[in-house]
Amino acid sequence: MSTTGTVLGCFQIWGISLIAATLFSQVTQATQAPLYDSIVRSTQGGSASANKGTWLANQFNTDGIVYQLQSVVLNFSTTPFGTIAVDIYSNAAGSPGSNLGTLTNPSGFSTGTNAFIANNISTLQADSAFWVVLRGVGDGTANWIWTSDNPTGVGDSTHSNLSLDSGATWQGTSSGTPYMMQVNATPAIIPEPSIWAIGLFALGFTAIAARRCC
Repeated sequence: MSTTGTVLGCFQIWGISLIAATLFSQVTQATQAPLYDSIVRSTQGGSASANKGTWLANQFNTDGIVYQLQSVVLNFSTTPFGTIAVDIYSNAAGSPGSNLGTLTNPSGFSTGTNAFIANNISTLQADSAFWVVLRGVGDGTANWIWTSDNPTGVGDSTHSNLSLDSGATWQGTSSGTPYMMQVNATPAIIPEPSIWAIGLFALGFTAIAARRCC
């Protein structure tokens, strides 16, 4: 092979490598974005209090991908008192349906954002609605901030709900003033198989061809 051909071949390899790296980077960035976010770039409104009898709920959605829930971040106007709990519920006719699991509380509560970790939550099915439910345990209370701004993320929803009898019944869906939260999740299955296939092919081709031109 001529020197010119070798140089051109190497440039082609570098180009393929760059394309593959870009594709993998795009997939990684997509999985890092919150599924739902009504905290960042949102203005705080008032707050509502959750306790043993009064439960607050905020809806989020999934798109066409099955997700594994990682954490939920809630924004409180004051430091929660006593013991509180955050659950994930399925959707039933616009209200929380079945309890899918309880998140793990942070080691300590504070005013502002508090992260609740999903250790035992099943996967979130595609094209579905879910509810984050905040409740008090015993004499526990927490004041959850709401906003009038629209949330961001593929799971965006402005729907909230309220129960005055410890989740036995729900008052009905309200819209326009979602509670401030972030839902962090990663795809439970590999997204965009074609992108991964192209990337793997490009990387394999690069490894083989690199031996020939270098």
